[in-house]
Amino acid sequence: MTEHDAFVTISGDVVYRQAVVSDAPDMARLSAQLGYSAGETRLAERLGHILTLPDHVILTAEYEGGVIGWIHAHARCLLESEPFAEIAGLIVDRKFRGRGIGRTLVKRCGEWTSSASLGRLRVRMNVNRQEAVSFYEQMGFEPVKTQRVFDKSIRPRLK
Repeated sequence: MTEHDAFVTISGDVVYRQAVVSDAPDMARLSAQLGYSAGETRLAERLGHILTLPDHVILTAEYEGGVIGWIHAHARCLLESEPFAEIAGLIVDRKFRGRGIGRTLVKRCGEWTSSASLGRLRVRMNVNRQEAVSFYEQMGFEPVKTQRVFDKSIRPRLK
């Protein structure tokens, strides 16, 4: 049994497992449903890189051979607080929402958090996505603070 086998479960007709690079086309299609048009090639590159990082996990929900949902979480180590896991992304195909798939993905992510010896699971979201706010509150997440996010483009150095 490999480390990846520990993440494989079957619930009804849905298989929950660790993502693989060949999932990129389905994952890109799902990301577009949230307004993130990453593109298959670029998403595959990112996915391939992230899958090599030991402090990240990407789990999928698969139905009839296609990915219908995914969750990505990673460890966060900050000077001012104890290490925790943070959900970086969660999406379930709109045709499959309301069937417990997102709940199962979050639960599995919580199991990964525990196995990584992290005592807390955090998520950040756009407060305008009221369905997401309600979903996480129903899952037992509690609001901690409200933030504004600022972004600045930085030109990468050529190597």
